[in-house]
Amino acid sequence: MEKVDEFLEYIKVSVLDKSIVDTSLILSDRDGFVLGKIIDKSSSADNVIDNSLISTFSSATDQASKLHAGNNKSIVSFFDDRIIVHINVSNVILSIITDTESNVGLILGSQDDLIRSLTNLSNSIQSEIQDM
Repeated sequence: MEKVDEFLEYIKVSVLDKSIVDTSLILSDRDGFVLGKIIDKSSSADNVIDNSLISTFSSATDQASKLHAGNNKSIVSFFDDRIIVHINVSNVILSIITDTESNVGLILGSQDDLIRSLTNLSNSIQSEIQDM
């Protein structure tokens, strides 16, 4: 989808690339179907992220939302060689994969802007699906 690729490029260049390098982005639906991705050349994210990891996040965020603290918007996972931030908005999940030296606070600080953009994109995707 052309809109998805444009969205990911906008997020990478405008929101993340200025402060966070070596970042890969994957946009998927709640079932783990990848709608689009931008994989950084120096990253091994393409080998790490698969549909099962993304759909597992969907289940985990549903469970976290049951803690009576409101809807879960994001989950951050720290690994030995990378950090993965999953941001959940209605029907889509944005996964941001970056190295361990990245400032997660900067990513989470831009979360409201990302959520606004994701909401618009999700609505656009839903309207395209209904028009088919």
